[in-house]
Amino acid sequence: MDASKAVEDAISKALLTVESVDSLKPEQHQVLENFLCGRDAVGLLPTGFGKSLVYQLAPAVAGHLLSSAFCPEHIKTADYPILVVLSPLLALINDQVLEARQRGVSAMSLCSASPAEEAQIQSGKVQLVFTNPETVLEPKWKDVLQNERFQRNVIGIVVDEVHKTPSWGEAKKGGKPFRETFGRIAELRSLCKQGIPVLALTASADMETRKDIVRLLNLNRDTVFVERSPNRTNIRLAAVRIKPSDYSCLDWIVSGVQREGNNFGKTIVYCKDFKTVGAVYCHLVASLGDQAYVGEKLSRNCRVGMYHSETLPEKKEHVLVSFKSMSQLSVVVATTALSMGVNFPNVRYVVMYGPPETMEDMMQQIGRAGRDKLPSHGILYSYAQQRCDNNVRQYTKSTSCLRTTLYNHFECNKATVPLEVGHECCSVCHKSCKCNPLTNLCDVPTPVFESPHNIVTESPSKVRSVSEDQKELLREGLYQYRHSLVKNKRLLLSVEQTTGFTAELIDIVVENSAFIFSVPYILQNLPVYSEQHAHSIMYIVNKVFEDNLDLDDLLDAIEEDIESEDVPCPTIPDSWTNSDPGDDGDDDVSHLDDYFYSEQEILHYVHLFAD
Repeated sequence: MDASKAVEDAISKALLTVESVDSLKPEQHQVLENFLCGRDAVGLLPTGFGKSLVYQLAPAVAGHLLSSAFCPEHIKTADYPILVVLSPLLALINDQVLEARQRGVSAMSLCSASPAEEAQIQSGKVQLVFTNPETVLEPKWKDVLQNERFQRNVIGIVVDEVHKTPSWGEAKKGGKPFRETFGRIAELRSLCKQGIPVLALTASADMETRKDIVRLLNLNRDTVFVERSPNRTNIRLAAVRIKPSDYSCLDWIVSGVQREGNNFGKTIVYCKDFKTVGAVYCHLVASLGDQAYVGEKLSRNCRVGMYHSETLPEKKEHVLVSFKSMSQLSVVVATTALSMGVNFPNVRYVVMYGPPETMEDMMQQIGRAGRDKLPSHGILYSYAQQRCDNNVRQYTKSTSCLRTTLYNHFECNKATVPLEVGHECCSVCHKSCKCNPLTNLCDVPTPVFESPHNIVTESPSKVRSVSEDQKELLREGLYQYRHSLVKNKRLLLSVEQTTGFTAELIDIVVENSAFIFSVPYILQNLPVYSEQHAHSIMYIVNKVFEDNLDLDDLLDAIEEDIESEDVPCPTIPDSWTNSDPGDDGDDDVSHLDDYFYSEQEILHYVHLFAD
């Protein structure tokens, strides 16, 4: 008998006390065995696979090993084995603490501990100590880790959702790290006794991210990688191109909730920013009308919820609890704050309104679907020039199997292949499906969420060559146009917030100037939501490329024609500026759709503050 056999026996004994779990999957067993034998391990396991069970079992298994002659050295000193578990989000930590307690494991969070709980943690009587890097690297807790009790009893460090370590812990392009303590997690090893292993867990780390994880966590050269294909065959994938700011692509959700009520499949709609979350939320609630609420019209009775980093804690808790239960909450509109680790067992639809920035983010978001193994859907709606990396951009345009495009990105051996039944695989494979052997055609219609009424398939029919000098000239003209919109006005908000004409929009127009020949093209393919803006952009493009004006003549033309209203130009409501302090403004907001903030966007902020 050796240490590996001793660990295997200890796992069997520990499982006897865990309800509904008779045995571990081979990959779970391999990760846990290597970790408890003192080796650094990286578990690359699919969403919903049971990564949490690995570290939940570890203290109990270590307890059984203490009586074995083959007990690993780093466990021998422990009389009450403790794991330190790092997670990136508070919502995830709270969820993990609750889940561990339900399995009979003592667990607490450093991030939200009361004085009594802090005392209990410091006494060394909590098996799983959950924290984020910011908290555990505070001097107070660094001192606790170095006291005699913790030096003796800590048997390992777990880093959950470890794929976030490089992207959050390191600066990009000379900027500051998003959360610099994620780049300092390796410091924990120096605070614990020698030989303490690290267990890193994630469902979504590509080859480059894996190298960064090893480097940033200072993992040993003999680190064991345990990988299971991320391919979730119960999730059908779809990628659909839509017109910018077209929320009608979500009307199938409205119809489903109206028709089926609480029986409509749980749905998460992911958006890239607060503004879009608010706009989508308001569209769904307004479209549902009276059916948006069950009973009195209060936010807690709404069938649609919101979740992002600025959501009040009590509202977050309401969403997390209600969405897991058989409540009236059917749809949650969220940012990525709800995309990592949180376990909703019966989500049928994950909708990404706008592409995630990276393939890792996409994997995490899609991974919220179908954790109960039932058929589910991961649907991506995208339009031209949304910010994302090149791999995501290729996914949105892919004419080959989406399943292989997504999952092969994370596999060493590229094991994922299209499903045999095409309509169950993805929107691309559905088009070539021949599941009926008699007709050699597919009997399953295209899903309603791929309805062609809002899909954009046209490619630019014209193209021009654009020099760098012309790009800079166009950029100067667009900034001059933006300046003209607020000239001689004292603003309550920033220029970008007041006009809706952002620096990002200007960059997008410049980069797409080779294809801009008409106002309809601008409205359909660029994030321009005002027809007046589109006309002004078209005017400036023509002046640069058709009239070949130099900078001085271009700026003069903008001042003479646009500022004199020879070209349509949006008007800023007086109530958005301080230009006429005596004017009480117009209480009717219904006319604001023609300006820079839609009624839905305004209602979003009203909702956030009123609630």
